[in-house]
Amino acid sequence: MSEAKIAQFLALKEAHPQSEMPRWTLATTYAELGRHDEAIAEFQALISMKPDYCVAYLHMGSSLLEADRPEDAIEVLEQARQLAIDQSHTAPRQEAEMLLEQAREELE
Repeated sequence: MSEAKIAQFLALKEAHPQSEMPRWTLATTYAELGRHDEAIAEFQALISMKPDYCVAYLHMGSSLLEADRPEDAIEVLEQARQLAIDQSHTAPRQEAEMLLEQAREELE
């Protein structure tokens, strides 16, 4: 994805600051491009807007792993796992558990 696309997503985020979708698209785009620090910042902002957004926690945890921050990833992924349990979301719970296992292995 090009810088032009990122600029478009940034403009959408600025035009709709209370909307979750532009921030989600920007965060996932940053993650896909390997720009994990920027992705993490967007996921954090998204979570502050919507604290029960389970999938945002999952993606943030994944970006934290990619940024070589397994301890931080564990904390976020534990929250994702609990939200998935509370919301009866089986697949996100399983993904959180898989990522938690990966993060714990990285600490060994």
